[in-house]
Amino acid sequence: MKKIYSKLGLVTCILLVLSFVLFCINLLKIKGEDETDIEIKKDEEIKEESYDIDYKAGMTINVLCSSTGEVMAMDINDYLRGVLPSEMPPYYDIEALKAQAIVARTYLYRKISDNAHNDGVHICDNFSHCQAFYNKEKIFEIWASKGYDENTRKQYWKNVNEAVVSTNGKIIKYNGEYIKAFFHASSPKKTEDVSQIWSGVHYPYLVSVENHEAEDYPNRTSQVEVSINDLISKVNNIDYSKYDLNNISTLNIHISDYTTSGRVKYIEVCGNKIKAEDLRTYFGLKSTDFTMEVNQNSVLFNVTGYGHGVGMSQVGANYYAKHGMNCEDIIKHYYKGVEISI
Repeated sequence: MKKIYSKLGLVTCILLVLSFVLFCINLLKIKGEDETDIEIKKDEEIKEESYDIDYKAGMTINVLCSSTGEVMAMDINDYLRGVLPSEMPPYYDIEALKAQAIVARTYLYRKISDNAHNDGVHICDNFSHCQAFYNKEKIFEIWASKGYDENTRKQYWKNVNEAVVSTNGKIIKYNGEYIKAFFHASSPKKTEDVSQIWSGVHYPYLVSVENHEAEDYPNRTSQVEVSINDLISKVNNIDYSKYDLNNISTLNIHISDYTTSGRVKYIEVCGNKIKAEDLRTYFGLKSTDFTMEVNQNSVLFNVTGYGHGVGMSQVGANYYAKHGMNCEDIIKHYYKGVEISI
């Protein structure tokens, strides 16, 4: 009997020891999980706070101020932080802002690669030639003039900074080369194939794609009225003595050709063609996606969209971001066959 009790006592001791060991292991595991959770929270807090700091990329570029001729040396990230809110509303979805940051960085790299400027200048601040750019101080002034309070301005800058810093170094390539990262504001139905508006230019990644955009975009539609005299003045080498300018039917003004995306390619006046892209420049049309109403003394252009239509639509990027697409998916939707890398 004593042997039996001894064995039972030994078994009991072993079970108690095992129970204690398992308790300690679980305690350590729980403690480890708690510490991990704390670390994750700390990382998230650091990441959130980091967008209050304008981190540098460590590479300096020279930006030409088109209004003064001054050449400004600055870090690439400072340049991109100036481009982003100058080209895209800072309240757009963060994935749209990230897409714009990658596009803007690629646009810059391509300019540098092509040696588009001389005398050590890498890019200028003129949106009609390169990309729009304002420094941080000017951007905050613009936001203040629009009525945004201090907290809103700080949040907008954090959005901009997050888009630039979180995509640091990312660029878009096609067959190993930086793409020509064209972008525009709005193409409600389709973007444009680059070859349709700039004759002789073709890039396989800049083709027409289906596009969706929010219908409440303020510049989705617009109108421009042009006098007949102003319109015909843009057609060179015409002997108007053969036409009765008081009889609009003799001038025969109409749309003659469309692009593959459905935009206007040419209009015809007195049998002579005018490029729609030239009309966009001459008369400030927001797009070449238009219809015409020809009246006795004027032509009314009913315009849809904003910009040349090539590459990424910013309004479309915001739409797709709000519907779950990330920045890289957005880019690959608008630029076909590309790779995104650092």
